[in-house]
Amino acid sequence: MQYGDFISVIIPVYNRAATLARSVGSICRQTYPNLEILVIDDCSTDDIEGAVAALNDPRVRLVRRAQNGGAAAARNTGVASATHDLIAFMDSDDVSLHDRFEQEMRLLCTLPEDYIGVYSAAIAHTDTTEQMRSMAAARVLPPPHRRILSGDLFAETLRGNFIDMPTMLLKKDAVLAAGRFDERLRNNVDWDFTLRLTQQGKFGFVPQPLYVFSYVPRVSHGNDHVSHNPRYSVLSYSYITGKLRRAGHKGPEMAGHYAAAGSYLMRIGRPALARRYFEAARCITPRNPRLWAHLVLSRLPVLHGWARGRAARFS
Repeated sequence: MQYGDFISVIIPVYNRAATLARSVGSICRQTYPNLEILVIDDCSTDDIEGAVAALNDPRVRLVRRAQNGGAAAARNTGVASATHDLIAFMDSDDVSLHDRFEQEMRLLCTLPEDYIGVYSAAIAHTDTTEQMRSMAAARVLPPPHRRILSGDLFAETLRGNFIDMPTMLLKKDAVLAAGRFDERLRNNVDWDFTLRLTQQGKFGFVPQPLYVFSYVPRVSHGNDHVSHNPRYSVLSYSYITGKLRRAGHKGPEMAGHYAAAGSYLMRIGRPALARRYFEAARCITPRNPRLWAHLVLSRLPVLHGWARGRAARFS
């Protein structure tokens, strides 16, 4: 690994022709020039081909999928299409700062062989309308309370995902060893993959924010964002925790994941099943008063919803 090696940048896209000038354009304008830029079209119905042509950059290659499969499937297609030994990811509506790959490559080249990649801090800002600008906010990720940010990160990732996939620069052999993105998941896809990836080796961290993305606030009522959908959330939590349980993980971090699954089950009106998850969490951390409260209130769904609303309002 040396500075100057080529990087394959994978950008899944679905009906985002309007944002490619900004997102892919931010990759085209990188100070690190040795890039293969793969735009993976997941069966868009808008003019993706025209948007790619307008970039007028020979490094950009459009790869079309024959069937729509979601972001995980598009990333798998991108990995299979990549021709270089370094891989990076990018989302089609976000922006990379102009020196992202220059900084990440310089760090990666200084690290020992057991480091499989690097990632950077990111700036997240709320996606709001002009009428809702009072709700606008921005934050830096990973959050300031995180103390372990480099080295062996599997234990930290087991507690919850704090590495944004599109900030990573990775050795391709580690990506292949981690296995494919799980195409059965609709959300928490990044966490599922990062859990496997952090078992392949260590990570370096660039503390400067090199990536900017927007998100829909959870308090925005009526939004249909996949990551906020309680049905998809409970499916992903139960599926991923099932993988972790079968792998032998029984620590307190699992209690938090079981409790999260239980809370999502309460939101979709499945209190009996929610109690099973709350009970599984309580067996791991029996002295946690919040879990006892969840168990009691799971028999009173209306009161549980009221308590959840108050907690969200004052958190």
